[in-house]
Amino acid sequence: MSCPNLYAAQAQNSWRNAFEVVANGSYLADADSQKLGVLYSTGIDARKVFGGNKRNLATVNLQVDVWCTDNQTRRMPFFEHDHDCEPLVRNAKVNFHVSGNGKLNIELGHTELPFGLEVPVSTSKSLRTLLTPRDLAMKLDWGVGVNGTLGKFDYSALLSRGSGIEYRHNKDPWSFTARVGHSINRQRFLPEPGLGLSVFRGNVLLTDGIISKRERIALDGVRYFNRFGLVSQFSFGDTDDRDTWNGLVELNWSDSIEAKVAYIQYKSYNEDFQSGWKRAKSATIGARFGQIAGLTWAVQYTREFSSFTNNGDQDVIGFQLKYRWE
Repeated sequence: MSCPNLYAAQAQNSWRNAFEVVANGSYLADADSQKLGVLYSTGIDARKVFGGNKRNLATVNLQVDVWCTDNQTRRMPFFEHDHDCEPLVRNAKVNFHVSGNGKLNIELGHTELPFGLEVPVSTSKSLRTLLTPRDLAMKLDWGVGVNGTLGKFDYSALLSRGSGIEYRHNKDPWSFTARVGHSINRQRFLPEPGLGLSVFRGNVLLTDGIISKRERIALDGVRYFNRFGLVSQFSFGDTDDRDTWNGLVELNWSDSIEAKVAYIQYKSYNEDFQSGWKRAKSATIGARFGQIAGLTWAVQYTREFSSFTNNGDQDVIGFQLKYRWE
């Protein structure tokens, strides 16, 4: 098919929709309490490419959910009660294809921050987590940015509101995030190999209404040795004028079709308070299975050795069942 006909065919495509149902459970056990909490979510993931006579003009992505919490100790901040349901816009963005050849796009809307491993790795509604939520105090934000591919490298930069999931403008928050790295097939559970360099600066509005000044520079990398993969990220900067460095190292294994994936993670968060350096460390072992079309399930165990506020150990056991219909 010639290029003009290909673009015309893409332009005539209807919305590509996916429906997803997820149930997450987490069990926390420490010296004082033991508690089981569950998070349910259901939503629609929609995507459409708008094209002209000769090329694509824009791509729209829309992800809208309803999330419900039941007895969670660590619940999302937008929940007001132990048993609560809230609508949530995860992604609502338009990517305008300015150059037409992928070298320059302009993005507008609610999107993931282009920082570190969050760019190549898909962690949406997953038990497996990375550093970004703790590093930047948010993972999604409302903003405008540019992105594209130049030769063997992808780039992305976003100027955003600095308030996270909800658009809030009190105290005038803001943030700037950028990343450049090897060209990749974005958003896979096991990403393609490569290196990336990210920067972040902003006044982030936290959920309690306080502004947090943050600066970060981060290096991330992915390498594979047959069925084994090594994933890592290290970030350096400051949080409210406190020196900060954080690190993540993951060793994973998968079968030939990624129907079975196992991983071991180690995370370290470090800040220099007035009383001296404080550290929060954790080790995680997990597995994900997806042999049935559309259905995946996962289990995960985390041992938290310390935190900034508590020196005691904490065990967290998580499980997940997810069905996606396209």
